[in-house]
Amino acid sequence: MKILHPTDFSDCAEEARAVATRLAKALAAELLLLHVSVEAPLFGEGLMGRQEVRGVFEGQRRWAEGALEERAAEVRGAGVPALTRVVVGAPHAEIVGVAAEVSADLIVMGTHGRTGLSKLFLGSVAGRVVQLAPCPVLTVRGGQGR
Repeated sequence: MKILHPTDFSDCAEEARAVATRLAKALAAELLLLHVSVEAPLFGEGLMGRQEVRGVFEGQRRWAEGALEERAAEVRGAGVPALTRVVVGAPHAEIVGVAAEVSADLIVMGTHGRTGLSKLFLGSVAGRVVQLAPCPVLTVRGGQGR
């Protein structure tokens, strides 16, 4: 069994990781920790040129890889096999794509629980994943004190 845990490193994502780890342990599943980075723009503005902008995005990718590996080590310490992956693109599309690619049995992800205008303007990655995922999705709402 494979469980996919997408993370943006927020508090609610950390709560979802705890739930995903418990589920993976109980179900003898492998846990794949995924982070989706945004693509670097092809232009630079102001004082930063194209190379400097790409350097910033490359630094962010390296940081995300390290942060994911730290979390995976914690998951492994709990007795759960864990892998990591960083991809670039639109978060909801990449999450759904990776879930299909690895034949995930379950996605466990955090949700900020936005409502009203903030949901309308910011959208909901979790909501889009729920609609498009090739497998069940368990959302863990942040701030529930788990």
